[in-house]
Amino acid sequence: MIDRLISVPHLNQSQLLARWKKFINGEPIDAQEIFCETYNAWQRCLKNGINPFKLKIECLSEAELQYRKARVREIIRLLEPHLQTIKRTVSTHSDHYFIVVADHEGYVMEVYCDKESASGFCDLPLYPGVCFAEKYVGNNGIGSVLAIKKPLAVIGAEHYIEIFHKWSCVGAPILDDDGAVMAVIEVSIPCGSESPYTFSLTVAAAKAVEAALKQTQMERQLQESKKFLRQLMQQRDIIFNAMSQGVVILNKEGIVTFFNKAAERIWNLPASEIGGKNFDCFGQGRCWRPEPLLLRTIREARPFTNIECKCRNDQHDKFLLVNTSLLRDENGSVAGAIGIYTDVTELRRQEARIREQEKLAVVGQMAAGMAHEIRNPLASVRGFAQLMSEKIGPINSTFKEYMEIMIQEIDQADSFINNFLQLARPKPPTMQQCSLNELIISFARIFESQAFLQGVKVKTDLQGDLPPIILDKDQIKQVLLNLCQNALQALDMQGTIILATRYHKEEKEICLSVIDDGPGIPPENLDKLGTPFFTTKDKGTGLGLSISYTIVDRHRGRIEVDSKLGEGTRFSIYLPVDQQF
Repeated sequence: MIDRLISVPHLNQSQLLARWKKFINGEPIDAQEIFCETYNAWQRCLKNGINPFKLKIECLSEAELQYRKARVREIIRLLEPHLQTIKRTVSTHSDHYFIVVADHEGYVMEVYCDKESASGFCDLPLYPGVCFAEKYVGNNGIGSVLAIKKPLAVIGAEHYIEIFHKWSCVGAPILDDDGAVMAVIEVSIPCGSESPYTFSLTVAAAKAVEAALKQTQMERQLQESKKFLRQLMQQRDIIFNAMSQGVVILNKEGIVTFFNKAAERIWNLPASEIGGKNFDCFGQGRCWRPEPLLLRTIREARPFTNIECKCRNDQHDKFLLVNTSLLRDENGSVAGAIGIYTDVTELRRQEARIREQEKLAVVGQMAAGMAHEIRNPLASVRGFAQLMSEKIGPINSTFKEYMEIMIQEIDQADSFINNFLQLARPKPPTMQQCSLNELIISFARIFESQAFLQGVKVKTDLQGDLPPIILDKDQIKQVLLNLCQNALQALDMQGTIILATRYHKEEKEICLSVIDDGPGIPPENLDKLGTPFFTTKDKGTGLGLSISYTIVDRHRGRIEVDSKLGEGTRFSIYLPVDQQF
């Protein structure tokens, strides 16, 4: 194609002109004697009924022109540096030139030319708004390029309309990804002034714009994809954060990539602290399993369904129902895992409370039947023992001492029956608003003297901004006494007991803890705590903790135990602050 531009002598133009005249006069010509695209174009012009001696002008309105210009504004902007290069090149070979940008239908959008041509020196109707489609002006560097969708040169007498015979035109289409023409860039110079670089520069400019448009489109698509992805992420966050279940997403390395609001509440950890960290590190000291199920899901490439697990945050033990699923990439490889954690802690607490109440109901029935039958004979025996003690007088001190021992043992049995009845039919709490810290300070002053005798220190760690709480002071003091006496017996003449309070604002509850640094409770005994008559003490009755559990339960609270052998035990009493009784 470039060779055609370089080696087109005027002699050939005269031969071509002769063939043109024969064709428009209807005389047969040999199609092999002219360029094939020229012959095809002439055939199209003949079919369209174009007059070779008269130019038909089709022009846009100003409003339509501005509308079309707006559609190709980006193309014209991208063409600007290339147009300057073409302008410098053609101006070194010709005094006159036109560089035209047309839209997808052949309408001229922009025209760049030398000053003399701009003043009307040339007879070409090249100005914005004019249509250069073949059906109006015959074959040319715009219309013919639109017809074949390829770069093309139309030189001199190759034009079907005579007015263009003085000009050599080259044009190149700017195509979209589907091969449709978006615009055409065309360069016209007088015949005989052709530059050997015009065609290649024109084609290069069109290809450069196509590449730039594709890059711009890819960037736009990338931005749209990013925007869509952000929207999806926002929707995911909104949906997952609205869920009552905890949601944790890991990548294939086990790094946390998502941690919803419910998960924050379950583990009492902010997402900002756990995000981007290894889930295994997060689970240390919190998960009771050797390996968290979510990590096993990735390692074993299999999901887990409805597995109940026990874990601990920095405040409470949690019972969780765990469901995990695999995340896979486009190749089907494991890309990570998602875990759904349903907090069933409250459900398990309710179940435990029901079991405890069932136990107490049995004890209550037994106590109601036994108390009357036992206490009446005991009262008679005590009365006779007291009467005999008085009758014996000071003469026989040995028998009198025996009577006193009998009375003491009968009183101890009566005390046991009273505790038994209290466990079975607890006294309703007398609720009143008070400061829990003040109650603890008052109790500690009384109890520390008893602890001092056994070489045990009593300390307090009280949070200063506790809200007021509604409770029965005497009953809570009884719970404290039971727990502290148990701790005192476990310490055995040394150690420390700490009474601590903390306010958990989100749960709206106050935690009262009794902490000792004694030997701890064996794991096999932890679940038996609070069961009537279960005790590990030689002289214990097993009713103290049972009564404490009952009192706390009637305050709508709960007791949690955390103990490690050789390190100590913590009894945590959780009492609600928003309950109105």
